[in-house]
Amino acid sequence: MRAIWFLVLVGCGSSTTAAVKPAPAPPAGAAVLDQGLLPAVQIVGEPERHPLEVRMRELGVPAVSIAVFDNYELKWTRAYGLADVEAGTRADEHTLFLAGSISKSVNALAHLKFGQIPLDAPINDSLASWKLPDNDFTRAKPVTLRMLLSHTGGVTVHGFRGYAPGEALPTIAQILNGAAPANNAPVRVDIEPGSKFRYAGGGTTISQLALVERSGKPYPQIVNELVLEPLGMTSSSFEQVLTPARLQHAAVGYDERAKVIQGKRFSYPEMAAAGLWTTPADLARMYLEIGKAHAGKSKVITKTIADLMTTKVKDFGSGAGIGLGVFLFQRGSVDYFGHGGADVGFQADALASLDGGRGVVIMTNSESGLRLIPEISRTIFAAYGWPGADVPVARFALDAAGRARFVGRYAPGGTPYEIVDRNGTLFGRNPFGASNELVPIAADEVVDRSDAKHLRLDANGLQAMLKDEPTLTVPRVAEAHPLFLLEAGNIDGAVAALKALKDADAEEGRINQVGYDVMGRDVAQAARILQLNTLAFPDSANAHDSYADALTRAGKLGEATAMYQRVLLLLPTDARLSADAKDGLRKHAEGELTTLRAKH
Repeated sequence: MRAIWFLVLVGCGSSTTAAVKPAPAPPAGAAVLDQGLLPAVQIVGEPERHPLEVRMRELGVPAVSIAVFDNYELKWTRAYGLADVEAGTRADEHTLFLAGSISKSVNALAHLKFGQIPLDAPINDSLASWKLPDNDFTRAKPVTLRMLLSHTGGVTVHGFRGYAPGEALPTIAQILNGAAPANNAPVRVDIEPGSKFRYAGGGTTISQLALVERSGKPYPQIVNELVLEPLGMTSSSFEQVLTPARLQHAAVGYDERAKVIQGKRFSYPEMAAAGLWTTPADLARMYLEIGKAHAGKSKVITKTIADLMTTKVKDFGSGAGIGLGVFLFQRGSVDYFGHGGADVGFQADALASLDGGRGVVIMTNSESGLRLIPEISRTIFAAYGWPGADVPVARFALDAAGRARFVGRYAPGGTPYEIVDRNGTLFGRNPFGASNELVPIAADEVVDRSDAKHLRLDANGLQAMLKDEPTLTVPRVAEAHPLFLLEAGNIDGAVAALKALKDADAEEGRINQVGYDVMGRDVAQAARILQLNTLAFPDSANAHDSYADALTRAGKLGEATAMYQRVLLLLPTDARLSADAKDGLRKHAEGELTTLRAKH
C-alpha cells in the first residue's frame, strides 16, 4: 500500500466519445502557451517546444485549466481539453475541479478569519463531541490549532482516499476514530507534538470539526461565509453533493491511464483536507488576496492573518518551509507560497509570490496532472520573465575519458541509478525506467533532460540535486542492485541481493515506491517488482498488500484475493508496523476483498 499524496503514455480518446464543440478563441495573454511548452532543460542554441495538446495526450490528461495573475491582478484564464471525454464536453473557465489538498489553504484562512479558536491553546478545549485521545505525548505537550494547520502536531493519517458513489459516507467522528464505514486508520498522536513536520490530513480534519462545533454551522456554510463569498469565489463549494447547476460544470476524474475513475467523482467528507470543488480563477482570487493582505492592500484579509499564514512554523532549509495552510519556498531567491493537491482523478497546483502579486493556478482532471503542471508553470514563468524562471544551460564538450568518469551504477541509499555512454552521449536511467539524455554542463556535472536534475561527481559518488531541494549523494557500487537483477530476469539473485543489503527495510520502501511508479505504464512489470518484496520479506504485510494491488490492476482477481487474505494473516505479527498503520492496512485489505468478492 502506498500513502495517498501525488506514468502514462496513452491518449485520452475513446471510441464512444461524443462530438466536441470547437474551442473558443483564447483570451488575451493566454497565447504564451500557443508556442508550445518548454522542456525541463533548455539548451543554448537548441530551441525545443512541445505542443500542449500533444503533451496532454501523451500523459493522459483529458483537461487542464489555468489562471495567471501578475501585479496583483488576474490576467487571464484558459481551459484545454475535455471535462468529460465520454460525453465530449469541452472544459472551459467555468469547469469545476476537485482541489485536493489545496483545500487546506482555504481551511486555514477560514480559521484565522473566524478567530475564535486560539492558535496555541489545546485543541481539545475547542472540541465537544470528540476529543483527540490523550497519551504520554499529548499530556507532555498538547496539540494546538497552530500545529494542526502546519502539520507539526505529531498527528497520524497522511491523506484520504475519499468515497466512490454508492459507498457509505462516514461521519467526522467515524473518520477520526477510524471506525466503519471510514476507510482510514484512527487519527492519533504518535510523536511529540511540535517536534517535527509530518504531513497529516488527519490533523486538518480535527480542525474541521473544531470549526464546525465552535461556529455551530455546517462546514460548507461557515467557510462560504468566511472565505468564499467575501473573496468572490462564487464557483467554489465544499458541498459534497453537487447541485444540478454545479454538476453541469463538474469535470469527470481520470486515473493515470486516462481511464474514468469509479463513479466519475469521489466524495470527501474530510472536506477541510481534500473536499473543495473550485476553478483556477477562484483559487487565484484567494492567493492574490493573501498577497495583497501581506502588502497591506486587502479590504478582505488583514495583514496579520496573511503574515500568520506565510511565516514559517518549520524551516525545511534551502528557503523552504511550512506556514499555516501553505508551503513556503523560493524560486530565484524570491519568496513564494502555495499548495498542491491530489484527489482520486484530480491533481492541481497553486503558487503565488509573497510580494509582487504574481502566480499561477493549474488544475487537471487526471492522476497524471502533476507530470504536466511543471511544464506549464515553467513556460509561463519564462514568458513573463518572472524571478525563478529557468535559465538555459550551455553544453560542455566531454571527451570519451570525461564521459567514462560518469559511467557506472549508483546505490544503495537511494533509488538505484545507472549511467551509460551510447555513441558519445550519456544516458541515465533507473531500473524499469526510460533512458534520459544527460547533458554535460561542466567537466564534473550533467543535467537530466527529463527533469532538470543536476548530477555532479564527487569523491563519494554522485550528487543528485533537484531545483530548490536538498542534495542527495548516491555512492557508486560494483555489485548489481536487486532491481537491476530482477530486470535482467534473475529473480533468485535479486531476492538474495535484497536480503543481503545492510538497510534492507529501507530498501523495501524504495522498491515499493518504484513498483507503484511503474504501475501506471506497465502493470505486469509493477507486479514483478512488488512481488520481489514479498519474496525477500515474507513477513511484511505491506509488501503483500502492494503486490495484491498490482494483481488487482492486472485483472488477476483470484490471486489478488489470496494475497489480501495473506495480508490479514500477517498483520498481527508484523513488527514493522505501528498499531495505526496496521489499522490502515487492515481496512484497505478488507475493503479490497469486499470489492473483489462482489466481482465474482
